Amino acid sequence: MLTVDIDIGGTLTDGIFIDNQKIVCAKVDTTPHDLTICLFDCLTQGAVHLGYTEVDLFLENVDLIRWSTTITSNVLAELRGPRIGLLITRGHEKDLFGKAKRSVLMGRILSERDVIGMEAGASDAEVMNAVRSLLETGVRRICVSFQGAHRTPEQEIRIKKIVEQQYPDHFLGSVPVLAGSDISKSSDDMTRTYCALINAYTHGALAATLFKAEDDLREVHHYAGTFLVSHINGGVSGIAKTKAIDTIESGPILGIHGSAHLAKVYATNEVLALDVGGTTAKVSVLRNTIPVQVKPSDFFGIPVEISLPYLRSIALGGGSVVKAGAKGTQPQISLGPESMGSFPGPACYGLGGELPTLTDALVAAGLINPDYFLGGAKPISLDAARQTIQHLVATPLGKSVEDASRAIIDRSFDMVAETIAHAGKDLGVDVSRYTLFAYGGNGGLIACGVAEKVGLKEVRFFALGPVFSAFGSSVSDISHVYERSLQLTSFSVAEMRRLADAVGDIKAEGNRDLLGEGIKPEGVEYMMELEILRPKQPSIAVPCPPDALQDSTKLKALLEKALGEMKDAFILDLLRIQIKKAMPKPSLVEKPLQGADSSHALKGKRQVAWGSKTGEALLYTWEALQPGNTVEGCAVLEGANSTFFVPENWTLAMDRFGNAQLTRP
Repeated sequence: MLTVDIDIGGTLTDGIFIDNQKIVCAKVDTTPHDLTICLFDCLTQGAVHLGYTEVDLFLENVDLIRWSTTITSNVLAELRGPRIGLLITRGHEKDLFGKAKRSVLMGRILSERDVIGMEAGASDAEVMNAVRSLLETGVRRICVSFQGAHRTPEQEIRIKKIVEQQYPDHFLGSVPVLAGSDISKSSDDMTRTYCALINAYTHGALAATLFKAEDDLREVHHYAGTFLVSHINGGVSGIAKTKAIDTIESGPILGIHGSAHLAKVYATNEVLALDVGGTTAKVSVLRNTIPVQVKPSDFFGIPVEISLPYLRSIALGGGSVVKAGAKGTQPQISLGPESMGSFPGPACYGLGGELPTLTDALVAAGLINPDYFLGGAKPISLDAARQTIQHLVATPLGKSVEDASRAIIDRSFDMVAETIAHAGKDLGVDVSRYTLFAYGGNGGLIACGVAEKVGLKEVRFFALGPVFSAFGSSVSDISHVYERSLQLTSFSVAEMRRLADAVGDIKAEGNRDLLGEGIKPEGVEYMMELEILRPKQPSIAVPCPPDALQDSTKLKALLEKALGEMKDAFILDLLRIQIKKAMPKPSLVEKPLQGADSSHALKGKRQVAWGSKTGEALLYTWEALQPGNTVEGCAVLEGANSTFFVPENWTLAMDRFGNAQLTRP
């Protein structure tokens, strides 16, 4: 079976191509003006690596493509979505059901002038007057969110129909209308409202790109296999059953699930997962090999009462712009948040970028070989890197280029270490005993420096680390999440029948959706959860084994245990079911351990400005290292898709799967 997994990042687009036991990787520049270009650039590279002369011939043999994209994340982060209008319960025009007097959405994806309060029972004329006033001022999409609509969505649906009747699809002035209860069944009114607004804000850009990609695959290249999109729940789904909000930060989430997959392989219970790419660095935490879930979560500072894997992100990557300044009398270096991205990129790219970046510092410091960047596929200039650092960093600070580069790299360590410290504080854990899983294009370069700052003793590098989110995609399954509002207050026969009917309806809907995606529903797994409301207490989510829903005695015992003293005053508010269908996954190829000697992979020496007291590092070819080989720092390991750095006082040992464990005293 031939499968393809492609992850579009802010700077580079990564691909993993798996043909039975053969795995090849590809990296191409992301094309932010049209993400379908880098999709097909990546497919073309993968085809060449697997020996195909034409991408169409390659696609004839591909069974499955899974694609994760940054479209919705970029639209939300860069605030470049369409103008949104909101009809909301009167009295909540500014707080949007939140505790703060003014919602964090105001001035970001929503303007106060585009919010109109009204009663749920407003007349047709009142609704149309409100809608016309919004459209006349430039609103292009409208959301409707009323208090308590997760229980009684009828008024939201009524208003939606009124607007759609007046502005049907066949009119040029048709108005997309989205009800909060369409997107979320959460009992939290603010969360439903925010989810609807985020979805409306990001929907257009995602739909245009995904449908263009699918049309090009099907019509231009005659692809007949399955095409799925990655979701924030760590699974994948067809385009037709994907909501825009499902895809926000899906790439980083896939990296977390890839970490969990390998944590189980290595029986490493406590893991800090560090993803450092071209534009951002992200930290997540695994406990007992499982990603730590948090609720509430947030999307770029927008809080939602949704349970998601813990993820802290900072604007730090290879393209982060370096600035030199002073704090009092002390020279100071800052990194980001501005990024040069993939174009024009760092100065060393030679594409017009004139500002120094972290990548330029890594090149000037000798950690990146300008003649073998991405295996030599992308030529870069050492002179350009040195010149921009000399002119804009070293000279203003009165330092040499080497000292300035070292200071820039050290600042990147500090920024990530601070992020890890915040993660430990957020979750109340001592992170010093954790193992650091480092991946992403720059993860292998800065991991050991970060580990030293944090006090960690163990780091792991991965052969697929440079394309790790694509690896996370390759171990993902088809997943659909369904919700039903219940409002059950007892364990009576009638109430249990309602619950059983809701479960049956969801299962039937899930089977239809899978068939619609061309997937047979046999072998489907169900994960169920009941959300319970308690008087003057936060809601709680109770995982529920499938058999408990068929047995009221088991269900009652399960819920009474969860409710404790409040077992007589509760509302079974929401049923949530995740339907998963297992997909093919790559198997890790295990090879016998060889001796510790790694001299066969040694190819020379190079001057480095960090990590060596002598200022010199040994150079190794990553792919030439065999299981069992060890490397003592200071060393640079150069691979076709990435570079890994081992400072002095660290020892690297290759394991039976071709990955590396690094330790220090």
